[in-house]
Amino acid sequence: MSNKVGGKSKFWLGVGLVFVFLSFLASFLASDVSKFYGHLNKFSYSVRNYDHDEAKLSLADMKSDYNSFVAWKMQYFADKFLFKEANLREAAVAILAEDYEKVEKVNLKDEENNHLASYMLGIAKFKALHAAFQQAMAKNDKKQMDTILGLVLEEVRSDFKKCVEKGPGPGDNFNCSFNYDLTSDPNSAKKALMNQKSKPKYVLGPPDGKEKAEDGKEKGKKEPLGLTPNEKKEAGQGGAKKVG
Repeated sequence: MSNKVGGKSKFWLGVGLVFVFLSFLASFLASDVSKFYGHLNKFSYSVRNYDHDEAKLSLADMKSDYNSFVAWKMQYFADKFLFKEANLREAAVAILAEDYEKVEKVNLKDEENNHLASYMLGIAKFKALHAAFQQAMAKNDKKQMDTILGLVLEEVRSDFKKCVEKGPGPGDNFNCSFNYDLTSDPNSAKKALMNQKSKPKYVLGPPDGKEKAEDGKEKGKKEPLGLTPNEKKEAGQGGAKKVG
């Protein structure tokens, strides 16, 4: 009889230990996920405000979060649910740092079905080509200017076309549509390249930000190319149709 009682005690002790372990694991997971989202929100706020230094710090914090998940054998969970867009965050910081070459080195080309990846590639290429066009214009090198314009009409346009095709539609992806229209028209593209300061400073946070400013205007509203892909304008200003 005593053996049976002892066996039951050990069983329930084992159940209790498993319960304690699972509770601890759940508590850890909830705490670390909460901490990660805090860093992600801070990162998103920083890129919306063109703050490269703060965005870089927040990105480093998220990398530390990832290492913590790995240490607790939770890498699969982290990769699957929290860090699927880690390369997009790297690209955002690179663009804020005006390191456009790095953008193409963070595997954005592997994100064929992600419209944000195509959007960032289009931005980075245009910004780099804009700088080159300004140099050619200063030297009155018309041949080089024409070559750069051709690259915009071909390569940059192609990225924005993919953004339109893979995106949610013009209502939630306006700038991709607008930028596709702009880079499809030689005159509009040339005017954008000739503009001494390429507009705008690109905001690269999550695509669902819809902050409003006074008088019904969107906060920080600037002319495309720019802002997040869903920045909306008045109807009838181009980019109205999704590319078929």
